[in-house]
Amino acid sequence: MTNSEHHPSAGHDHHHHHYDHYTPEMAARLDGFYGRVDERLNERVARSVVGESVLDIGCGFGSLTEHLRKRGFKATGIDLLAEGIAAGKARYPQADLRVAASEELDFAPATFDTVVLKDTIHHIYDEGDIASFLQSVRRIARKRLVVLDPNPMPTLLLARKLIGHVDPVCGPKDAKRVVEDAGFKVSSVSYSDIFAFPLSGGYVGPVLLPRSPELLGSAMLALDSGVLAALNAIRLGRFAGWRYLLIADVEAS
Repeated sequence: MTNSEHHPSAGHDHHHHHYDHYTPEMAARLDGFYGRVDERLNERVARSVVGESVLDIGCGFGSLTEHLRKRGFKATGIDLLAEGIAAGKARYPQADLRVAASEELDFAPATFDTVVLKDTIHHIYDEGDIASFLQSVRRIARKRLVVLDPNPMPTLLLARKLIGHVDPVCGPKDAKRVVEDAGFKVSSVSYSDIFAFPLSGGYVGPVLLPRSPELLGSAMLALDSGVLAALNAIRLGRFAGWRYLLIADVEAS
């Protein structure tokens, strides 16, 4: 109900309790209503990408990497957990999914136009050296960093407590601070998913809207978008959206 992807990208050996509840079988949730929710999140990320080459750090099962590939980007996904990558390769055989040997980003400087952290930054913020990691991201990103992460507002935190899901948090203010400390300039922060995500269950929560008729799912997604648009218009989206999207660009040196 909280994580939209399986994204342990740092400190797995020392913080395994945050990942024990993830299994490769959870990829099957992408076949239900959650798959439509995840697809919409992936499209929000895709619309924020600049350039051709993209690195998806903490790619999990690779749904975002595959979405970007199908949209015409040269996308690479990396993750520390081999079982997640194996499940992703079985599901998306054309996607470039790789097991990362460590949290070090072993790429040449300015390799990627855009780097994406989808449900990743909160793990590194809590479990790793966030400053060092983002400096590495800055080294390999030529143009842009896109962060999509859980928005730790009261409803999300309460839902986690109710289902006993323990996960680190990195809210948009903290994300903006550490990203700008690393040499990026944040241009926007927006919010999404007020109903659809919790109803879908994500990867770890109870599925409240199972594989649904096409019209019902479409109606729920449309309602979700309409309510969030209204709340964002009056700057209240941050109090209701389950996900935030932060866009930051490389500052000219």
